[in-house]
Amino acid sequence: MSAEAQYPLGIDHPLVTVHDHAAALEMYCKMGFSPSPVSFHPWGTVTTLMMFPSNFIELIGVDDLSKFGTNSTNGFCFGRQLGAFLEHEEGVSLVALHSKDARADHVRLTENGLTSQGLIDFRRRMTLPNGKHDEAVVSLGLFIDPELPDASNFICHQHRPELIWVKGWQNHTNGADGILAVTYLADPKRLESRWRAFYGDQVRFNGDALEADTGCGVFRAISAETAAKEFAGISLPKANAERPHAIAIRLNTKSLDDVRTILKRNAVAHVDAAERVLVEPSAAGNVILEFVQTI
Repeated sequence: MSAEAQYPLGIDHPLVTVHDHAAALEMYCKMGFSPSPVSFHPWGTVTTLMMFPSNFIELIGVDDLSKFGTNSTNGFCFGRQLGAFLEHEEGVSLVALHSKDARADHVRLTENGLTSQGLIDFRRRMTLPNGKHDEAVVSLGLFIDPELPDASNFICHQHRPELIWVKGWQNHTNGADGILAVTYLADPKRLESRWRAFYGDQVRFNGDALEADTGCGVFRAISAETAAKEFAGISLPKANAERPHAIAIRLNTKSLDDVRTILKRNAVAHVDAAERVLVEPSAAGNVILEFVQTI
């Protein structure tokens, strides 16, 4: 699947939100990612992308608090939202969902009963692999649930997708080529109605997990008991309060052996299992990166 073939509301990108963006970026490079150049949002955040053919990880931090309030809508400011998240911890603060028509998707989702803070349009200056500068044009639809702040979403419509899905940014030495799943630590019942508003009958229980098939990756919700079994041997991300929050991003790699070699060579903390490799959350911005090889 490519960005052009992405399903509406498929997993577009989780926001791995960190205090020290430069230090976290250095760790992601040590894991074998080849990130896009650093760029900045108008509301004061700094960002880098780990691009894959159909989705990506956004590594994001706060750069300039004085810009909080820029591009705010109905009192909501993206920079302030991420700053508030960082006041209690790092990790996946939000997950963006793919859209090719933010306004139409926004209408449909609000009609499904989801609360929205509105729409934001903005531009972001960026540097392409050839060194030239250009400007991404983006529309966001905000669906932040105050009862589920760290399990919320926004829809993301890239009006110039060719500036985001740059093939030169998709060649990672660790062989990663896509996000397969985002796993939440939560009572599955807490997330069921929200996910059904997005995905309808594509939400179902699979053993101990509630799963929502987005068409481009799966959202999963598991209990603390299930998480302890599924991620035995590795630390779970630190959380200062019990609430639904993402704990793992599952990535496909073309070669688990390459992942193992890179992580060992660069002394990145990880757990090596027979059919997957788990990077410790302390090395990845307070989220487990779970590498698997599906083919």
